[in-house]
Amino acid sequence: MHVCPGTFIRRSSARMAVFLAFCVLSGGDFVHSATGSLAPAETHQAIEGFGGSAYYYDNWLTAHPYKEDIYYYMFEDLGTDILRFGNQYGYSAGAFNPQSTEIAAAAEEYLGRPVKILLSSWSPPAYLKSNNSTKNGGTLVKKDGRFDYAGYGQYWAESLDAYEELGIVPEYVSIQNEPGYVNTWETCELLETEKNGKAGYDSALNAVYHAFQARGNAPKLLASEVLGIGYNLFQNYARYFNHDQVYGYAHHLYHGGDPKKPDAFLPAMKAMASGFGDKPRFQTEYSNGDADWLNTAWITHNSLVYEEVSAYLHWGLMWPGDNELIRIENPWNSSEWETSDGFSLTERYYAFRQFSKFIDPGWKRITADVDSDNLRLSAYISADGDSLTAVILNVSQTDETLSLGLGGYQMAYGSVIRTSETELGEDLGAFDPSSTLAVPARSITTISLTGQAGSAVSSGGAARLPDSPVIHSIFPNPFNPSTVVRFDIPGSADVRLIVLDLRGREIREFMLGNLQAGPHSVRLDGSGLASGVYVLWLDTGDRVTACRKLSIIR
Repeated sequence: MHVCPGTFIRRSSARMAVFLAFCVLSGGDFVHSATGSLAPAETHQAIEGFGGSAYYYDNWLTAHPYKEDIYYYMFEDLGTDILRFGNQYGYSAGAFNPQSTEIAAAAEEYLGRPVKILLSSWSPPAYLKSNNSTKNGGTLVKKDGRFDYAGYGQYWAESLDAYEELGIVPEYVSIQNEPGYVNTWETCELLETEKNGKAGYDSALNAVYHAFQARGNAPKLLASEVLGIGYNLFQNYARYFNHDQVYGYAHHLYHGGDPKKPDAFLPAMKAMASGFGDKPRFQTEYSNGDADWLNTAWITHNSLVYEEVSAYLHWGLMWPGDNELIRIENPWNSSEWETSDGFSLTERYYAFRQFSKFIDPGWKRITADVDSDNLRLSAYISADGDSLTAVILNVSQTDETLSLGLGGYQMAYGSVIRTSETELGEDLGAFDPSSTLAVPARSITTISLTGQAGSAVSSGGAARLPDSPVIHSIFPNPFNPSTVVRFDIPGSADVRLIVLDLRGREIREFMLGNLQAGPHSVRLDGSGLASGVYVLWLDTGDRVTACRKLSIIR
């Protein structure tokens, strides 16, 4: 199996011996009963997207014999919106960062749309560095006794030209990753402002801004992508740079809280929200071995709810270690692979997916409340109101049930997806708002709804049907030998499901007969199909059909 996140063992916990009025006795255990509510009309920040980096080990990815499978998980299954690259233009003569073109093209293929690119710089080229090296710190070089800000701005404008020739047009640019941080790898020390013999971030940003304006077609500048939000570090940088020159504020989370105690980040996150609420905030890198899969999701939740970030990026979409989302193994040393196909999905992958797969750019966070200290609830709605997602974390060792009020949202269909100690992004079937929802200890539950906010129902109260056929889910996916497909059709029709290979050739057909309008589910038998990635078409005889990719693993 590609999916080999390790062994999951539920931690035991002492059960209360007293029957409490707010508990339900079930199977000898006391299950706390909570109530939650959504307010679709009360919106907050707009979502720009979820994503991560493909920097370092990107050559492992493009050389990997199973890279198409990895691309599927990185992009389509994860729902990646923002892909972060490191600017390597000018590091050496000739070709630079050749992997970026392939990776960006793969993202577009698997997403069915261009991925948004965030281009960050770890260091400018050696000729612009005081130490004549991209590594080991250093600051900007001086020219005629002054820091060469103009040369730095010109370098960035030339970088955009060079990347555009590769087919990559960044949506966002951060001129320096962690500008005050120095290490042995690629770094460049830019202090808040010019002082102590070091170049100033404010002047460097100003030079890049004007170079972009002169060039035209300027990307959105993000500042200042500092190491963390503790010690007033972001505030110190923000005191000097010109806020009118930037689209949004960016930072990492390597200080300002405790990865083992996600709520320790709250004071710093709230300070960011209150002090810098005039522009979108981007959390552009975080990963910590002390933050397990649940704490990774908890920190994501806190960032979205308390700092109200518009984008949340994990550090590595793929990486050799277990702290990132996809663990990739050396493609040139397959004899020592620990997995059959040289990659695996980590626990953090599934935790991150509970958000990224079911929340899209352009959506807005809505008010969501829950009356249990054990639960964390957030919710998001599409611009047209036809989709809504709620994410519930149970951060305790106690099982709960949740009664969730939808606040007038008219649900046409809902599905429940959960990651826990024993489940990995498991599709649990249809959501019933009239029943309580089980929320196990240490779990992440996502409710994905289609429908309409407000009064989009007929006078008889019938749920709104989709305007065209839609495939809601394929689970499991990958599968062997069978999977369940859940779909919706707008009217009665003769329905068939068609399996195509990636060249568009028909491999198998499933005739489902005449089905009535509304939701349906069917189990597909993939026996006899070779391992690989296929396309599943839902055909109702109309010109508009629905399709999803599916994978078979033997």
